[in-house]
Parts: sequence; structure tokens; C-alpha cells
Amino acid sequence: MENGILTDAQQKDAELIKTLLDKIVSKKGFDNIKANAEGYETPAKIRRSKDTDEYFIPDVTGEVNGRKSYFELGLKTDDERELVTKWRLLSSLAAYKHGKLYLAVPRGHMAFTNRILADYPIQAEVVKI
Repeated sequence: MENGILTDAQQKDAELIKTLLDKIVSKKGFDNIKANAEGYETPAKIRRSKDTDEYFIPDVTGEVNGRKSYFELGLKTDDERELVTKWRLLSSLAAYKHGKLYLAVPRGHMAFTNRILADYPIQAEVVKI
């Protein structure tokens, strides 16, 4: 598992990423799957801007019909600003590539995720895991 912005701070559980892969990504028929988990190729790093060394690594990426989608775990965090920045960037990239941003939300994190989506202009499909 490679560390990008937020990945280390949130200490995303490998089991949650595996659940995301099993319950959502593979069931929706995605191929060319890359995941920030063992046994998978790591998704490409997405630089925040060309003037900085900061970058984001999506939890999972996949393609269906040539459309690239991004999958993120929707977890509570104290660093809300960084989370919003990452989700907005991934949402924009997904729209540009005619895909979607999927937020996989485990039990206990739904209210936080819905509040973020209500407060900020982020296009995402929320899926319970």
C-alpha cells in the first residue's frame, strides 16, 4: 500500500478496500482495476498542481466501456479540507473521462459523507459497504 495525501492519515484498512473491490467494483463489471492494496497495481498518482510535490492516490480505479471511474472510501477525518480537495479533484477527473466518482461508505460514516457532499460541489455516487 502506497502512501499519498490522506492515505496515511486515515490509515485506511486493507480489509475495507478489499470489501470495496469485492462488493462494488467487480460486481459492476469494471476491468483494468488498480487498487492501493496488496495484490493490485497501484493507481497513478494525481498531482495536486504542477507547482507542488503533493499528490493523491485514489483507493481504486477501474474502467468500463472505456470510461474511467474512481472509488474512494468515505471515512470520517479531522482534515476535512484535504478530503474535500481530493474528492473534488477525483470527481472532476471522473467527469472528464466520462466516468463517476464512487464513495464507498462503511457503517458509521454515512452522515459525515452526506454532509460533505451537501456542503461542497462534488458529484459522487454514494454506496454503502
